[in-house]
Amino acid sequence: MNIIFLDVDGVLNSINKLIEIYNTTHKSHSGYSYPFDEVCLSNLQLLVRETNSKLVVTSTWRKNKEGRCTLLNILKDYGLDKDVIGYTPILLNEKREMEIKKFLSTLSNKPNFIILDDDVDMEELLPFLIKTDKQTGLTYENVQDAIEKLNKLQNKDDIER
Repeated sequence: MNIIFLDVDGVLNSINKLIEIYNTTHKSHSGYSYPFDEVCLSNLQLLVRETNSKLVVTSTWRKNKEGRCTLLNILKDYGLDKDVIGYTPILLNEKREMEIKKFLSTLSNKPNFIILDDDVDMEELLPFLIKTDKQTGLTYENVQDAIEKLNKLQNKDDIER
């Protein structure tokens, strides 16, 4: 199984999109009204389809019902809501890396995985990170890197078996 650990801010939305919307509407956005970037969502859709991956949400959007519902509604527009298999646990005073490790420890089979995030605080999990730029969000180049990384992990597992 392939898993994509998914952050939202800086991955599925971008500063460029926010500026574009502000310049058109002159309306500021914050919280769960923050606009998602259609290009980033299409790129995620491509990545999930090409790698037959499932999604696990790591974003702070998972921490309350409004955030989860808003995210799932956006993902539903791209047929991705059904690919969400869970959320990392919320561990107080712990980095996202520890939340991902905790989630992985609950699985009976070791999956291939990558992490989509605009932050680099992954320490031991840094080799699995596809770092996005918050200015642009998830790009086609990030998707190609992610596909390559998941394929390498898949091939490595096949050789070890």
